[in-house]
Amino acid sequence: MRFNFLYADRYVFRTGWTYPESYIPYNMVRYIVKGDAVFILNGKEFVVHEREIVYIPEGCRLACSTLGDYFEFYSIRFRLSTQMDAGDFLSDYFHIQTVTQVHQEAGVRPYFEELYKNATIPTSQNAAKMFRIRGNLELIVAWMVEHSTEIVYGSDSQPEASHMAAALQHREARSERYKQDPRIRVVMDYLNSHLAEQFSLEALSEMVGICKSSLRRLFKEQSGKTVGEYVVELRMSTAARQLLISDKPISAIAYEVGYENPGYFTRIFRSYFGTSPYEYRKNARI
Repeated sequence: MRFNFLYADRYVFRTGWTYPESYIPYNMVRYIVKGDAVFILNGKEFVVHEREIVYIPEGCRLACSTLGDYFEFYSIRFRLSTQMDAGDFLSDYFHIQTVTQVHQEAGVRPYFEELYKNATIPTSQNAAKMFRIRGNLELIVAWMVEHSTEIVYGSDSQPEASHMAAALQHREARSERYKQDPRIRVVMDYLNSHLAEQFSLEALSEMVGICKSSLRRLFKEQSGKTVGEYVVELRMSTAARQLLISDKPISAIAYEVGYENPGYFTRIFRSYFGTSPYEYRKNARI
């Protein structure tokens, strides 16, 4: 499973800030630095406070509003290379909670601070920043997974041995479904680093030494998508990130992710995110 980082920022809002209900086309984690607010996810209300992490899954509807005169938080956007047919991978499989209280701030806040710091450094000044961003994002998710395990099993009392064994057995059985064939990992890594290139199943199958039908079957089993669907998702995620972190023309971004026709790129982007690239850049920075 790969985390495709999109965007990170630190926000400060005053009395009266409201974010109207909107569809969220990516995953988000928000670390509340100071203040209180109401987050409404898919109609369910959560009151969030200082030193809490809010996990917002892709595909939900979100609305927010402040409860005081000052509200500050870090926000990180990303997408997962592994998707489930229904539900959310991180919450359904790893039991990540919507709101997680941070008892020891030093344990996770530095990861948000370091990620944000690297995300705002121009690439020309730090060629290694993407590795630092991905590393800190994985540390944040790892922290939430560890904390969710405490919640599921109970931090103060251990479940009975038989229940613990059954739970572990169930998790191991499910994990077998997500063990990845190394040949499919090679194909994914190639596609990740050659977004602008056109590809063929023949060339990909020859590269890893399997026939086209086996590649189709294994890729679908491992990723839940066809090769074509995976490429479109990867291109759209990369384009969305470039729209947020750069001022490049939309036509240039389209070309960088493999679309020579900006109009066709816009149609695909709209079908994927429900909005045009221009509207996404204009409205998605909060």
